[in-house]
Amino acid sequence: MVYAKSTPAVDHQTVVSVFAKCYIILLMATCIMPSFTAFATTPTDLVVDSWKEQFSNLSGQIAEKKIGLGKIVVKGDNNVLDRNSLILDTDRDPTDVVIRRTEAMIARLSKTNGKADWSSIASRLSALKQQHESHLRALSKTTATSSADATFLSAQALNREVMLANPTLDFTDLIFIERGIYGPGVEYDGEHMCDQYFGHNGRTGGGLFILKNFATSPQKVNIMNGVLVPSGTNKGKLMTTGTFLSPDLSYDGKTILFAWSSGGHDKWVQQNRFSIFKINIDGTGITRVTDGNFDDIHPCWLPSGRIAFITTRRGGYGRCHLRAVPTYTLFSMKDDGSDIVCLSYHETNEFHPAVTNSGKIVYSRWDYVDRDLAAAHHIWECFPDGTNPRAYHGNYALPYNTIQSVGPFSDGRKLRPWAEYNPRSIPGSTKFIATAGPHHGQSFGSLVMIDQDIADDGKMSQVKRITPDALFPEAETANNAYRYGTPWALSEDLYLCNYNSTLVLLDKSGNKQQLYTTTSDPNLRPIYPIPLKARTLPPTLNTTTYQGERHTSSSPQATIKIMDVYTTDAIGKLPTGTKIKQLRIMQVLAKSTPMSNDPRVGTTGDTWGGGIARFPLGVVPVEDDGSVNFEAPVGKEIYFQLLDSTGCAIQSMRSGTYVHSGEQMMCYGCHEDKWVATPPISSRKALSRPPSKITPEFADQYPFGFYRNVKPVFDKTCLPCHTKQGKGLQKMDYVSIVGPPTSGFDANTEAKRYGFFFTSSQGCTMYMHQGSRTLPGRFGARESRMGKALLNLATHQTALKDGTIQAADFRKVILWLDGNCDELGAFNRQADQKLGKRVWPDLDVDTLNPTGVEDGPVRAGMHSDNLVNTESVSTMIRGNLLFVKGFTFTDGPCEISLFDYNGRCVVKHSIDKKLANNSFIIDMTKMARGSYMIRVSDHKGKKQTTKVCYWW
Repeated sequence: MVYAKSTPAVDHQTVVSVFAKCYIILLMATCIMPSFTAFATTPTDLVVDSWKEQFSNLSGQIAEKKIGLGKIVVKGDNNVLDRNSLILDTDRDPTDVVIRRTEAMIARLSKTNGKADWSSIASRLSALKQQHESHLRALSKTTATSSADATFLSAQALNREVMLANPTLDFTDLIFIERGIYGPGVEYDGEHMCDQYFGHNGRTGGGLFILKNFATSPQKVNIMNGVLVPSGTNKGKLMTTGTFLSPDLSYDGKTILFAWSSGGHDKWVQQNRFSIFKINIDGTGITRVTDGNFDDIHPCWLPSGRIAFITTRRGGYGRCHLRAVPTYTLFSMKDDGSDIVCLSYHETNEFHPAVTNSGKIVYSRWDYVDRDLAAAHHIWECFPDGTNPRAYHGNYALPYNTIQSVGPFSDGRKLRPWAEYNPRSIPGSTKFIATAGPHHGQSFGSLVMIDQDIADDGKMSQVKRITPDALFPEAETANNAYRYGTPWALSEDLYLCNYNSTLVLLDKSGNKQQLYTTTSDPNLRPIYPIPLKARTLPPTLNTTTYQGERHTSSSPQATIKIMDVYTTDAIGKLPTGTKIKQLRIMQVLAKSTPMSNDPRVGTTGDTWGGGIARFPLGVVPVEDDGSVNFEAPVGKEIYFQLLDSTGCAIQSMRSGTYVHSGEQMMCYGCHEDKWVATPPISSRKALSRPPSKITPEFADQYPFGFYRNVKPVFDKTCLPCHTKQGKGLQKMDYVSIVGPPTSGFDANTEAKRYGFFFTSSQGCTMYMHQGSRTLPGRFGARESRMGKALLNLATHQTALKDGTIQAADFRKVILWLDGNCDELGAFNRQADQKLGKRVWPDLDVDTLNPTGVEDGPVRAGMHSDNLVNTESVSTMIRGNLLFVKGFTFTDGPCEISLFDYNGRCVVKHSIDKKLANNSFIIDMTKMARGSYMIRVSDHKGKKQTTKVCYWW
């Protein structure tokens, strides 16, 4: 390896006082400690200081345990990854804890082919344990209390030797950055999950570093010494005078991506926005990758060589802030900064992309559509082209609904991490490591391991605590004690991470050894430790979208297909006897104004705002077998509603999705259970025909709004009848129907409401208007007083049949009731909206193509013959092997292809000769779990057969 030139030895990490050296040597001599291995030389004075700090921390935890406060720290031992990381009843002092945890570590490592003689080390630990017993017996005869004495320090020295001899540590150097924010404790100065990443909130200084020889003779090397901005904004500026963020090392271990800002307090000026750069590990080759009046952060190398990153290029602002907070979402580009394409059209924030072991992107998403603004900030996954964004964990806080009883309800956000940041795949595992952090704070807190193979119970079923000594910020403690952050898992047992102002090596048993501490500026903390070595390249997954340079005039038209809308989990089960006739597509509009409740789009925006403006795109038919196939709106965040024969919504999503150019999105059901094998299907009616077109629910629907579309119906049809009959609403202005904005449940106010809405800021617990999932049949028009009146067979339904109420007018009111009874249909020109004028949203809507459906050919093979069985194919799963049997092509070569439910070909094999027993074996080891379609075709492509299987 070639590195940048080392800085002079002024960093205290490499300076060891003569006194400290002599002290440790004396301790080891008196504690029967032989010399260290090559991986654990005499510790520095800073390491000894860290041991003393651990002694103090452990003493406090033991004291809490003895007086019963330990339950507060843990809140349930079953959620801890390893009980050794806890303080146990048998722990008398900190030395007991260190010895016990070291024993657990030795027991685990003794099963490996490690760098040490584990039996010899176990014997040394046993001798130390006996010495400690003698020390405690002597101590019991005096009034003295335990202190960080020779025994404890010797136990820590042996613990360090063992940790650094772990065979997983097959590297000697690591990279990291140092950074901080200007105003800890103040949201607009960086004390928020979003504001921490504003360039003007970054404290200047710090840098991008290599920690060489961390186990033996640590030396800090500043990669950026003397490096100037090479081009574009701030050209020629010394980069060490700015602020750094989010490095990522290339898979070959040679090039580092990072984000950089010049810093400074001027807000939203191009000079201090974050841009992405790359540099060789020896400090050469500095290259600007992005530029412009955007913030580009969190770059991540993809297996294809492209770069995923987070940026404000999508446009829009957060919905619940009293300051300007731009929307950050996921994009990708080539490694030279060209061909920038949007991967996520989500209109709230996303952060921290990383590549999973299966080649997908995992990231953190703040997600709230018609639910509490702080209900979900957990991990999502998508393919590298942005398709198939899914949340398998934490996206729906308890209670799922608040309409079946008046409560009181517990705030389920506190039953698991409030938010999860910096998720990463663990090598050789399907699990993830992440930081459990706050919403109103920085992305630090407590480390957790997440297992998405376990069903999500809305609480801790998928989560194990790695660091039970740190509470979950905001969920369990109002004090945002940012102890841990930016973990990098080396295995399921061993991790690099930030700990306060240090970098540490941590294991699941609670063993922790300091590798580096920041000494130059107490306002900076070292974060993002990454092993400086080549890594295994995850699989490169096919690109199935046609964005950017891939787009041509012959690119296929994007479509959406659903196999069966009746397939749901237990929570989403439709009412008995329900027949779904249509699927409604609703667009969630990006907020174009920066301040919360400016404007208030409906009653949903209480104290903090957060309500969404929506743009109904139209409806498509649902076949009687539950299947759907339609032309997709592209480049919009959308959600779906299931409609019955009256046009009323029975089910509604409380999250969003989106479709890219040319994408063939495919879903199995609507909120299908992700942990239950979906039943195999052969053919569906909607898939045997071309995709349906999105049609408006009535003429002149776009853009839809209360004053333009709904109030005229009230004025023209409803009020005259009510006045004539002397009953019903006599005033039908917005507030008279929907009621005032709510800041809590009030029975008198609710009795006067004629509409229905979900609110966005009551901690998930407000009766009727909250929860995180929709209870089918109990929302919108069907739950509102007005909707129930409109569905009354003796009154309004009779008027509908005899023409007193026009069918189009009926659909307008139903659509409005199902759409959360919003007052405004966009964030701009509210005065004109209230005058009933046509006001097009100023973001995300093309007035010439409101639905966003592309022109282009329907992708060949995505309907009709390819999804209809023409011959029998049988499949059988044995372990990780999929056996494909029973095909009878005998007239030449054939091809076996495996497609996921997005139509993506993930496996293809050409077979040039007849197989014995007409069978073929596919190794599924590296395949993501889910439903797949197998296609076997002859060499002419004319004769083919399909079969659906489920790999779990």
